[in-house]
Amino acid sequence: MPSINLPPIEDLDVDDLASLPEGYRYELHNGSLVIMTPSIYWHKWMARRLVDMLCAAGLEALQDTGVRGERPRDNRIPDVGVLTGDLATVAEDANLPGSAFQLVAEIVSENSMNGEYTDKAQWYAERGIPEYWIVDRTPERARDDGLVHLHRLALSGAAAPAYVRERTVRLSELEAEFKAKNESL
Repeated sequence: MPSINLPPIEDLDVDDLASLPEGYRYELHNGSLVIMTPSIYWHKWMARRLVDMLCAAGLEALQDTGVRGERPRDNRIPDVGVLTGDLATVAEDANLPGSAFQLVAEIVSENSMNGEYTDKAQWYAERGIPEYWIVDRTPERARDDGLVHLHRLALSGAAAPAYVRERTVRLSELEAEFKAKNESL
């Protein structure tokens, strides 16, 4: 097993993540290094289908985008992110502020529950990302489909920002909706 040489943990920040060994996904949660487990192929297919669908709609969608927190020792890597601006201006960046995203999506990994419905949702809401989607397995555990829970950011006065679920739809149905909308344009 290869060894990993890290800077002193107390000095590790988001910019240091780019120097870590390739083949892993890393996040910093309030300064704590989190090494993400490899995803199963169902997870990878759902992410690719989301990116394909969103790109076909003319959106700048990418897999494994980095979202920077307010502190240098805090970031998350959603499975899919839709950027609001021009990719050319951020091509050299590994992590962008929440304001650079109009949507992020997380795909639930059964083998490592990572707080998609709780901690991650709150973290993305605090960064002001307007939409948050969660893709989870269907009740019958379809190998070629998923349930997409679409959430929109609700800003309510003095309360902390939070997401409100607008609806839940199968990915295959959402793809058909996007395709029909694109064809009518």
